[in-house]
Amino acid sequence: MNRPSTTPPQKDTPLLGGILLRLALPRLLTRVVVILAAIALVIYCAQRILQSGKAWLDFALKLTGLSEILGKTVIDFVMQYQKYFWWFVILILILITVSCVISYLRSSLKRGRAALVPLGDVRKLCAQLSPEGLDILNWVWQDQTQPVTVGTLQTVLTQRSSGRARKLALARAQQFELQSALQSRPINATRAPAPTRVLPPANETGQREPTMLA
Repeated sequence: MNRPSTTPPQKDTPLLGGILLRLALPRLLTRVVVILAAIALVIYCAQRILQSGKAWLDFALKLTGLSEILGKTVIDFVMQYQKYFWWFVILILILITVSCVISYLRSSLKRGRAALVPLGDVRKLCAQLSPEGLDILNWVWQDQTQPVTVGTLQTVLTQRSSGRARKLALARAQQFELQSALQSRPINATRAPAPTRVLPPANETGQREPTMLA
């Protein structure tokens, strides 16, 4: 039997959302800082490459002696189109940075979902969630030997918005109907007697003639 709650069913979503936001806020700020730092680093490196790339290439050609080997015509051609090479380097740098940021975000999201919910927040939910919300929390939290995690509350919030309470109520009603039908089903205690086997008549010595069955 569900105990009464002071929170209407429509208040479950703001209650769960507020607790989730407060628990996830430090990680959200960290993610924003990391993303902004990665963007700033890429912009700085791109600017440095575009500003100094020509000088770096000219210095490398002179240091290796390629400017004398290749000749002025080839060197002028390379210097004319060297900016496309540096844009290609910048593109590679952007792809590497995006890959690293995505990997970090996936790992951070996984750690965030596995973060434990404090006892005070669980006590608050048990006191303020509606009976339907408590029902969904009990359904989502299947392994109750493990503490409630942020991922558990996220699932509760999603299921609360998708009508899980109505589905659980319908499943219970259907289960009740099935159990009632099984309990009221008449039990057939009498069984039909086994058919008697007709044996052939015995001869003078007491033996019976063989048949197809014996």
